[in-house]
Amino acid sequence: MSTYADRRDTRRIIVGPEFGISFTLKGHSYQDVRITNLSTGGCFALVGARDARLFERGAVLENLILLHTELPKAPFMAAVSYVLGGRPGAQPMEMVGIGIQFLGVAEAAQEALDTWVDAASASQQG
Repeated sequence: MSTYADRRDTRRIIVGPEFGISFTLKGHSYQDVRITNLSTGGCFALVGARDARLFERGAVLENLILLHTELPKAPFMAAVSYVLGGRPGAQPMEMVGIGIQFLGVAEAAQEALDTWVDAASASQQG
């Protein structure tokens, strides 16, 4: 059986510092969280190492919003699919990487995200 990491969308778009997300996790509000790549099914975010303990695999991110003018604004649910860094006993890191899988995205928002990823993918290949 494959894991989410094995099945993830290969059309991940590398994005710049103007891309981010906001969400709520376990009652904590996160605003302007930097993402480094985006696909139709998820993204990769960077969070402060001091908060890493909250981002265990399977943790639910509520009211996730994509923060970029070209992306849909409808809030949806997501889940942490993996954590890169921040493990006990490991070298201390300033930031921890979080793999995020989108869940329950409204149909119109998913279509808009699919269209954006298709266009961004085509422009990166061209």
